[in-house]
Order: sequence, then structure tokens, then C-alpha cells
Amino acid sequence: MGQRTPGRSSLLTGVALGAASGVAIEIGIGAASHRREAWDSGLYWSMGLPLMLLAALVCGFVARRRAAVTGYSPFAGGLAAMVVKTGTGSMLPLGVIFMAVVGLSGVAAAFVGGMAGRWMLGVAEQGGRGTRSGPG
Repeated sequence: MGQRTPGRSSLLTGVALGAASGVAIEIGIGAASHRREAWDSGLYWSMGLPLMLLAALVCGFVARRRAAVTGYSPFAGGLAAMVVKTGTGSMLPLGVIFMAVVGLSGVAAAFVGGMAGRWMLGVAEQGGRGTRSGPG
């Protein structure tokens, strides 16, 4: 079985999936909780955040590289949806900082997903440090 290096398309797919999931979670939680911003709801913390972490894990698996980009993509998508819904205001910088801090958990999830993707799919590592092969 040949080795496959993840390309730009897998990274873009991972980021697009993450951003789309963040938008869907922000809109869905906001509508379900009747809140202007989803993170004002307890539902965001009990359901939305775990779903965003799952999305980051899947995005990391798909992209298999750049955990910071893929891990933050659901949180950035959610922030973008919130800005579209509520507009920009004086609290936007705080929202960006909040997303950056909470999004670190997404980066960790994407890193784990990327490791699993490289192991399961037998992807050659970047940077000439050797190859890994998956099961089989």
C-alpha cells in the first residue's frame, strides 16, 4: 500500500468542514436557546462546545496537518456567524480573545485527530522525518 501525503485540498476540506460546523452550531444553539449569542446559553457549554471539539477532531483527521488552523476553524466559524447575526460592536475584541482561549481545546482535539489520521491512513510525515504506516 502506497504512502499518501496530505495535500492542500485535505487541509481546505478540513477547515471548510470546521467552519461550517461552527456556523451551524452557533445558529442552532442560538435558535434553540433564544439567545442572541450562543455562548450566553448553558446549552452551548453542554452541547455546543463538545460538538465543536468533535468537529475539530474530525477536521484534524481529514487534514492530518496544521492542527492550529483546523482546530480553530469551528470556533472561527461560530464567531463569524455571531458577528453576522449581531453585528460588530465594542465587545468583538473580547469575543476574539475568548474564542482564542476556548479554541485551544479545539487545537488539541485537531492534533489528536491528525495523529489518528496519519496512523490510520498511513500518511507520510512532512519534513522528511520518515514515514508512518497504518494498520494492515
